[in-house]
Parts: sequence; structure tokens; C-alpha cells
Amino acid sequence: MSELKRIFKRNTHNFILKPLAGFGRALNRMYENRNHDMYSNGEKTVLEKLSKLNPKVIIDGGANTGCYSLLVSKLMPTTSIFSFEPVKSTFEDLEKTVNGCENITLINKGLYKDKCSKEINIYPSNTHSSLFDIKRSSDENSNKQTISLIKGDDFLNEQQINEVDLLKIDVEGAEYDALLGFEEHIKAKKIKMVQFEYGYINITTRKLLIDFYDFFEKHGYILGKIYPKTVEFKDYHYKLEDFLGPNIIAVSNNETELINLLKKK
Repeated sequence: MSELKRIFKRNTHNFILKPLAGFGRALNRMYENRNHDMYSNGEKTVLEKLSKLNPKVIIDGGANTGCYSLLVSKLMPTTSIFSFEPVKSTFEDLEKTVNGCENITLINKGLYKDKCSKEINIYPSNTHSSLFDIKRSSDENSNKQTISLIKGDDFLNEQQINEVDLLKIDVEGAEYDALLGFEEHIKAKKIKMVQFEYGYINITTRKLLIDFYDFFEKHGYILGKIYPKTVEFKDYHYKLEDFLGPNIIAVSNNETELINLLKKK
């Protein structure tokens, strides 16, 4: 039997199995929700579930042109939303998108671990401005711009915001650095839930999913991946390092009602 296995394994890379393997990878990407459309990838579902708990404050870090902030405003018109976008031209588009939404406050700065200024790489698509030079990307950065960055803890203290219901961070690779800026409030469990992106860009940043698990678990948060209808909370396993993304949720283990809501299908 062992010899038969060896013969099979020696001949797996052939013209029959090769297309089947490609089909299998495509199915896996679909199953693992490699999807950035917030209306179908589960982000909207998460917001709808959160809205049942009457959240007071939501932070949209990396608001881009404002589609996410606008959706939050429509679903939760009494919630205070703080939208951060550091790139000047993108910020101008953001202003146009959310014009008339009285519960949205716009901040022309980025979130980071320190208060400082840095150069950001501007790529042809306005969804890919990044502090990192994305290696082996099909799009080359067309120019750079100096942006202002703020530490999240400082912002919350200055604004006298005691609790945050959702901190959403989509900052093209600088998610871990932005989280470090909120560590004071995360440690105190004053941020109930954090949503962050994890994907191919983490190959460039060298921040693996295990780094996020270590950061959150030491502060008493559980982590799960967003799927179209639910959040699957999982203990860490190296097999989760697939770089498929797109969105991971971390929830304070004190928020049992929220956790149960997110688990429902």
C-alpha cells in the first residue's frame, strides 16, 4: 500500500490534476470570503447586528471616499461617527460622499502609533494609498504625499470619548501600528470591538495574523473572521495564515451579547 501511495504522489502534478488544483484554489478563495464588497462580504451584516445594541461611537479609520461611513450613518443615524482619511484628494471625495450626514465628523489625518508626519505612497487607485511600498504589486505608486498621523489614545482623550463601540481600521498595511495607538483604551476594554484588514499586504508588512492574536488575546479579546452571514470565532492556528483576508473581528470577551449576535447566521 505504501508503494502505491508513492506512485500516486509522484504523479500528482499532471495535466489532469493541475486544472483541478486551480479550481480547488478558486473554491477556497470563495469559501474563505476573499471579497471586499461590504454589501456581500459580511461587513454590512456586522453593522446591522451591532445596530441592535444602539452604539454610541464608531471610528472609521481609513475612511477612503466614505462609502463605509455613509453606510454606518444610514444604519445608525444617532451614532457619532469619526472618519479618518489622511490623503488630501481622497479626503475631498470623502467630504462629497458624506455631505449632509450630521452624525459624521471628518478628520484629515491618519491613525498611527505616534503623533507624527510621514510620507505615504499614492497608487493609481485611491483605495491603495499606503505607508508601505507594496512589494511586487501590479500597480506602481505614482507619487508620494506627506500626511499627518495621530495616536488614537490621544484623540479619544482629547475628545473625551470614554468608550468606542466599533473601531474599524483599513489603512493598507498599517493596521498593527494603528492598533498600538489605541492600546491604552484596548487594554482598559474601552473599545468593545475592532475590525481590521488582513491580506496580501501583510506579506510586505511582515505582520502575521499571529501578531494580531497575541496583541488582542493578552488584553482579553477573542478573534474571528467575518463571513457573509456570521463571524466565526477561532483559536489561532498556523493554517489561518492564508493572506486571503479580508476582515477580522476582535471583540472584548466581556461583550457576550455582542459576541452571540455576531455568531448568529
